[in-house]
Amino acid sequence: MEPYTVVYAQAVIDFLLNEITSKRVYERIDRYRTILASFPDLGALYDPVYEAARPPFPCRAIAVPDTPFTLYYAVDEQLRRVNVFAIEHQRANPRERFEG
Repeated sequence: MEPYTVVYAQAVIDFLLNEITSKRVYERIDRYRTILASFPDLGALYDPVYEAARPPFPCRAIAVPDTPFTLYYAVDEQLRRVNVFAIEHQRANPRERFEG
């Protein structure tokens, strides 16, 4: 079966370019583009306790091992596309997760 296409939102691209200074961390995060293309359901269904931390649509979250970052993404089965719409440092305030 064909792999899914993994697309980063502009906010994720900007975060990667402006906030990630370690090549090792960048490579670990980027490796998940390939992993999610083959295993789009790998991340856990995201169901936060805080209402303010809920995106307006169902999504998944996956912590990138050996980094302090989590990727948030939605899967479009019809288009066979994984839309990575947010990346977050795990110390960030969950109540402000999807603001702005």
